[in-house]
Parts: sequence; C-alpha cells; structure tokens
Amino acid sequence: MKLFIATSQYVLEPFGVPLLGQQFFNASFCGRLCHLDLSSNKLLSLSNNVFSKLKTLKTLILTGNEVQLSPDCFNGLSSLETLSLSENRLAYLPPSVFRHLKGLKNLDLSFNKLLSMPASILSTIPSLRSLDLRQNLLSNLKERLFYSNWLLLKKERCGKYSGTKENGLWGMLDSGMFVAQKELEILDLSDNLLSDIDDNALFGMDNLSVLNLTSNQLNRLPGNTWPLPRLRVLDLSNNLFVALETASFDSLPSLQYLNLTNSRNLKSIHMAAFVQLSSLHWLDLSNSALSYIAPTAFSPHPPLIYLNLSYNLLSGLPPTLLPFSRIPRLYLANNRWDCTCELRALDLAFDGICISPESLVGVPFKELRPCSIFHGMLVPLIMSLVLLFLVVVVLILTLKRPTPRKSSIYQHQSLINVLSHKEYTFDRSMSSSCAHSDESKDSAYESPTSAFIPKHVAPPKPPSFTPTLPRDNYRVLTTYPVPITQL
Repeated sequence: MKLFIATSQYVLEPFGVPLLGQQFFNASFCGRLCHLDLSSNKLLSLSNNVFSKLKTLKTLILTGNEVQLSPDCFNGLSSLETLSLSENRLAYLPPSVFRHLKGLKNLDLSFNKLLSMPASILSTIPSLRSLDLRQNLLSNLKERLFYSNWLLLKKERCGKYSGTKENGLWGMLDSGMFVAQKELEILDLSDNLLSDIDDNALFGMDNLSVLNLTSNQLNRLPGNTWPLPRLRVLDLSNNLFVALETASFDSLPSLQYLNLTNSRNLKSIHMAAFVQLSSLHWLDLSNSALSYIAPTAFSPHPPLIYLNLSYNLLSGLPPTLLPFSRIPRLYLANNRWDCTCELRALDLAFDGICISPESLVGVPFKELRPCSIFHGMLVPLIMSLVLLFLVVVVLILTLKRPTPRKSSIYQHQSLINVLSHKEYTFDRSMSSSCAHSDESKDSAYESPTSAFIPKHVAPPKPPSFTPTLPRDNYRVLTTYPVPITQL
C-alpha cells in the first residue's frame, strides 16, 4: 500500500485489499483531508463507520471497484459533497445508506447493475443537485421519486446486454411523476427507452430550464406536454418522430435552444408546429428524413440566428417559411434541391448541389444566377399567343359569314297563321286529264294557301267539231282504233 499525500488530497494507489477498515484512517493528517481517491483498488466491501474520522472530506471517489455497501459505511461524512460509486457492479443499495450525507450534492451511480431506485434512498439527500444513473438496469421510475433541485438521470446503452431492453428506463413518463420537484432546474432522461410522455408528466415544474430526452424511443409529442414557462433548452434528438404536428411545442415562451437532429423517421412538419416560440434562437433539424415543411410551420416567425436543415430530403423551401436572409447561420447542404426559379429567388448562399431540373444536375447552387423575368415562361407565353391568334381568326371568320335571307312571304302574319292551320279539301271542278283518273277521284290534296291565293275556275269544255267533207270520199269513224281492213 502507498499513500500519495499532497496537502489535503490523498490518493490510495491500487494494492488489492478487499476490505477497507477504519484503521486505515487513524493518522493525524486525516482530520484535514478534503479529497480521497480509492478508485481501482479491487475493494469488495466497506465496513460500517469506515470513514467516521474524515469530518472534513468533501470528495470521495470509489470508482472501478466491486464494493458492496453497508448501511452505515458513510457515517461521519457530514461535509461530503461529491461521491462516485461508478463501475462497481452494484445491484442493490441499502435503503438508508445515504442518510448521513446531508450535504451531498453530486452522486455518481453510473455503470452499475441497479434494478431499481427506491424513493426512500433519494429522499434522505435533500441537497442533491446531480444524479448520474447511466448504464444501469432500471426498469422504471416511480411517481415522486425525485426530490432534488438539479437532477441528471443519464442512462446510456449497455453493450454487454443483448435484446431490445438493454436499457432500464423504458415505457412512459407517467402523469404527476415530478410533482414534488417544484425547484428542479435541470432534468436529463437521455439514452433510455421512453416511448411516450403523458400529457401531465411534467406538470408543476415551473423552474425547469434544461430538459434532455435525447436517444429515446419517442414517436409523438402530445399537445399538453410542455407546461414549462422557464424552459430554455430542449433536446429531443435521436428519437423516432414521424411528423411534428400542429402545436407540438406550445407553452414554451422562453425556449431558446431546440435540438431535433438525427430523427431518422421525421418526414414532415405540419402547419403551426412551432407556434409561439418567440424566444427561439437555435434550431437543429439535420440528419433526418424531412421532405416537406408546411409554409406556415413557424407562426409567427421566431428570431432564429441558427438553423440547420442539412442532410435531409428537401427539394424546395416555401418562400413564406422564414426570413432566410436574416438568419446568420443557415445550413442547407446535402438535400435533393430542385433548383427552380422559386428557390433561386430566395437568394440563398449555401453549399448545395442541384438534383433537378435535368439541365442543372450537379451544378452548385452558389453558381446559379437569378432567373430573368421571362425565364421558364417563354414556351407557355408563345403557346398562349398562338392560341389567342387562332381564337381571333375564328371569331373574324364567324362574323364575316353571310346570313341566309328569308323569303318575304314569311314576313306576312296572315300567311304564317294559315300555314300553321292545315285543311284538307277535294276540288271536283278541276278539269284536267288527271282529274278523271281513278286515282284522282279518291284523293284529296292539302290546300293550306286557299285562303290566301284565289282559286282559278276551269274553263268550259269546248263543243265537239266535225269537219265537213264530201260524202263519197270519206267515212266517219266514231270509234278507234279501227282495223286497217275496214278503212
């Protein structure tokens, strides 16, 4: 064993003693000790009252051992502010193990095998500001578990365990979970398997200023999630959001920093998703799958000084989305930009490459010139002029076509009245060669104009005339035909 002594800081180098007893701290200088590092000493157990003489100790590091804790092993450490128990394979904590540490502010329990964290353990540490629970096997966090002002609940993935439940903290943040944390300022629940947040899970945390939920399984944000009037920093990166719905970040008037990067399933942002974020300065949406942002996603426009939309699937940006020219740090690279005149009119200077139209594939966006007023409108303009010319020609030809004149007879009202009334008569006085035929006797003819055109009376039949001839030279034939032999 070797003690390295430097004023009030002592480091005990590794010597392989499995049990640390009270006799190790009988020296007179231990009464002035402020910092003690016992890391990587293969300690297996801490006996009761082992540190009882270290009244001035402020920092105790027990990292990298395999220690098991006794209920009164920390008795006497009334001045201790920082305690590190990481990497000790701790699976169980005695309920009252920290009751002597009334002034403890920082507690590191990361990289252990803790299955639960009873509320009674933390309730004995009223001054706790920082709690590190990374890479344990916590199954859930019960209601009213935390009683500190500054709480860090980090829990990272543990590569030593297979399956989908490598992490302990998973499921939902229940309603009223932090109701006792009225003074909590920082809450870090990153690197867990949280899939949902109850509407009132964060209710009552009026002093919360930093919230970290990165690397979870969140897929939605309820509308009443954020009753946090003083929240300044919100980290939701590396989650499973598919879309940001309307009012996803309502009731966050003090929010300045919002991180949504690495949301691999995030495809669309709906109208008024970022509503009433009047203090937002920093927004990161990079490394996602965004292909659509509603023109009214920001309502009203926040005072952004940093916006990162790089490494998405965007092909264009609505002109009314944001005042891009007033955002000093704007990142839009590595998207599928369709370099239309509408996009080029925004006058954006970024390191993007055109994917379409075909004539501009591979052209850096910075090298493009603004479209002229007629660019892209020439062909439609020519087609419109040709169509207009054809319409005018057809109209002129239609107006010049002569109108057929009607007969003057159709202008007589009396004739029209007669023509509209049909009469059928039979004229027996008509004398014509056809009038005496069998067909004509039984026929009738329509005479609609008889009232308008006067009838003509047939002339009388002339008397038959027989020529006077000599008696000896002729023969009167009364019938015919006559055979030639009788002549």
